[in-house]
Amino acid sequence: MPIYLVFLSVVAIWSTTPLAIQWSTLGSSFNFGVASRMLIGLGICLLLLLVKQQKLNTSKVAINNYIYAGLGIFVTMSLVYYASQSVPSGIISVVFGLTPIITGIFSLLLLKESFFKFHKIAGLLLGLAGLITIFGHTLNLADGMMLGLLAVTFAMVFQSFISVKLKQINASISALETTTGALMVSVPLFITSWLITEGVVPTTTLKAALSIGYLAVFGSVIGFMSYYYLIRHSSVRVVGIVPLMTPVFALLLGSTLNHETLTITQLSGIILVLIGLGYYEYGGRKLGEKKWIKN
Repeated sequence: MPIYLVFLSVVAIWSTTPLAIQWSTLGSSFNFGVASRMLIGLGICLLLLLVKQQKLNTSKVAINNYIYAGLGIFVTMSLVYYASQSVPSGIISVVFGLTPIITGIFSLLLLKESFFKFHKIAGLLLGLAGLITIFGHTLNLADGMMLGLLAVTFAMVFQSFISVKLKQINASISALETTTGALMVSVPLFITSWLITEGVVPTTTLKAALSIGYLAVFGSVIGFMSYYYLIRHSSVRVVGIVPLMTPVFALLLGSTLNHETLTITQLSGIILVLIGLGYYEYGGRKLGEKKWIKN
């Protein structure tokens, strides 16, 4: 598949996921929404392995990889689904736009990669200033939104840590195996969480059921696999464009399809986050430098 089609699919899926998460909990609880999504996603991954006649790697390194990836999915998605009850989908996407910057900090700590460059420090400070602006405005709103914003911020930080940890493990396994193994670890945790908190299958709306199905197929399977493919076959800078574009589209979708409104203060914070992320990713780029495909 052409790399630009994979790129566009990742942008489209990541842009629509926050809104789909909100819709998937209509008429039901967030625990049921995320547990059913991941269970369906696991079934699809197992079916793909069966069709491809591919066995799941069970080496020590692979299992270690599955455990960290599975914990990442469970913690991150549980917090995002909780936050979706009070935080607009566009803001959730903006907070996750800071992932490359926070990943850079964990890369410094765990992989000893270089971070102390002017454009990276400046991008970090601008991004944090934007996040603080959003937080400061939220203090004047409902307590539930503040808790939701804290939850999605921690989810973003934890996902960044897990992505660096997986890079540190460096397991040589396919994207399908990683996704399947991670879901095998996380699905029992999601089901247990649902059983402890509710344990009742709710009567969901048609919109919620369709959203769960969309998230299972595209968010949990195609989205993950496309992203891993993009990482493997394109440059780091191309991958870095994804979190720059998705918040913009997510904000537009939330406004037009979910009637979400943003204040001037929130928009100012969002603009600071996007400028910070853009400068972090491309502030050190030399004029005329272009590289879409890895050599």
